[in-house]
Amino acid sequence: MGNSEETNTRQLKSVDQSFKIIEYLRNGGGATLSTIADDLEMPASTAHIHLATLVETGYVIKDDGEYCCSFRFLDTGGEMRDRMALYQAAKPEVDDLRRDSSEHANITAEQNGYSVQLYKSQSSESIDDNAELGKHLHLHSTATGKAILSELSESEIDAIIEKRGLPAATGSTITDRDALLDELAEIRERDYSINRGEHFPGVAAVATSIISKPDDVIGAISISGPLSRMGTDRIENELAPAILDKKNIIELKIRQYE
Repeated sequence: MGNSEETNTRQLKSVDQSFKIIEYLRNGGGATLSTIADDLEMPASTAHIHLATLVETGYVIKDDGEYCCSFRFLDTGGEMRDRMALYQAAKPEVDDLRRDSSEHANITAEQNGYSVQLYKSQSSESIDDNAELGKHLHLHSTATGKAILSELSESEIDAIIEKRGLPAATGSTITDRDALLDELAEIRERDYSINRGEHFPGVAAVATSIISKPDDVIGAISISGPLSRMGTDRIENELAPAILDKKNIIELKIRQYE
């Protein structure tokens, strides 16, 4: 039994080391074996074994002495996204929002206490925080995240806060639990959330949650753009009604997939 536990521990540490290398390459781009080993404080022989295995599986490539992540990750993530009922149902509706508003429109999914960027329909006339596909964002600092949080119980919200914290992305980010709960109560009343420079300076967004089953929030959609064009009147009279209409359509479409 003891030997089995030791073996399992070594196996888990080995997997952990491989993912540390992947994260390092993902964040920093290409790097040589010696640089990776030095920066991760890992023996060069150990780093080489992990890298050789990752290259063999196709998830890392070696080019001119440097290692970097391959497009296999894009392939994997893209397939996962494309199979999601949320993405299939929401993409054409979000494209409509972009066309009609001339602002960026987004789809995010909730996973493990984060809001994950699934798709952005981009307008050449607008700006936002440039969050790339797959970006994991704190729920409390984005419009889509707050829309998702508004559908959760207080105990579920507290569990996310305990796990992820309430870090400040800008000087406008809500970092106090009670203040966040007060805002979530307002979001529940009007059925949409607003973010005014809380995630990225100068950018605002309006969002609403997407529900697949009663009390089962799976994500959110949003319209985002410069603060100068996202005033209260426009949000209340144009953007919020538009995303709430699309919310109803998307939720009806998702039920067809279930």
